[in-house]
Amino acid sequence: MNIVIQKAITIVGSQKELARKVGVNQSAVSKWLCGGGIRSQYIPALVDATDGKVTTEEILGSLVSVDTQNPNECAA
Repeated sequence: MNIVIQKAITIVGSQKELARKVGVNQSAVSKWLCGGGIRSQYIPALVDATDGKVTTEEILGSLVSVDTQNPNECAA
């Protein structure tokens, strides 16, 4: 699980609300949460959605560290 995306979800209140603020659908946020790649065009919107409480550096760092996390954490 991407803990930075989880932090962003917690800040805004839900996956659906984060998706609305970023301009994607909820399934995109769910994929990000489970370690899916985040297109660079959405990074500034993620920072804005959290009023800067999640930074570009945190997001980029989380994408690098996802490889070392348990890939089955988001499995249903």
